[in-house]
Amino acid sequence: SASPSPPPPSASPAPPPSASPSPPPPPTFGCADSLSWEDAWGDGCDWYAEHDPGCTTYSDYGQQSNCPSTCGTCSSVPALPPPPSASPMPPPPSASPSPAPPSPPQPETYTYEVRQENAECANQWMNLGEYASAELCSLAAGAAGCTTFMFSSAYTSWGCRCCSEPDPPKEHSLWTLYNVLPPHPSASPSPPPP
Repeated sequence: SASPSPPPPSASPAPPPSASPSPPPPPTFGCADSLSWEDAWGDGCDWYAEHDPGCTTYSDYGQQSNCPSTCGTCSSVPALPPPPSASPMPPPPSASPSPAPPSPPQPETYTYEVRQENAECANQWMNLGEYASAELCSLAAGAAGCTTFMFSSAYTSWGCRCCSEPDPPKEHSLWTLYNVLPPHPSASPSPPPP
C-alpha cells in the first residue's frame, strides 16, 4: 500500500507570534495618547484626561509615557498647565500648540474633618502623593473618590493616603485620620441689580 503524500504547503502565511504581555510603547511621533494602553486598574489615557489632567495627582503608573498629550510630556510641544475642565481636548491638528483655554470656575470643592488623631487606616487603598497640608490632601482624596484619608503634618513626604477600611483604626502618633466631606458646588455670583 502506498503511503499518503504529505499535505500541500498552505497558501496562507503562518499566524504571527502572540503579542508580548508588556504594554504597548508610547507613540514615537507627534503627541498622541495611546488608544490601547491601560494601567493596572484598567484605566486608559481617557480616564487620566478626565480625572488627572496634567498627570500631577497620581503616581506614575505608565501614564507619563503612554499619555503624553494628557500629561503634557510631549517632547516636541512645550507642556501647558493642566486644563481644569473634565473633558479632554484632542491635540491640535497643527504642530504648533494652541494657547490654553480660559479657566472656568471650579464646580466642586471638597472639605474635610478630623476623624481621629494619632491613628492610621485599618487598611490603606492608595497613596495619592505628597501634599503640603491636609486641606490639599482632602481635595486630591475627594477627587479620587476616597471617603477617608490619612495624613501626617509632621512628615508630609509620607503622602496623602486613602483608606479602603478606616476602622478599626491603628494607633500611630504621627498620622491623623480625616473624613472627606461631600463637595459643595461653588456659588456663582448674582448679577448686580438693574
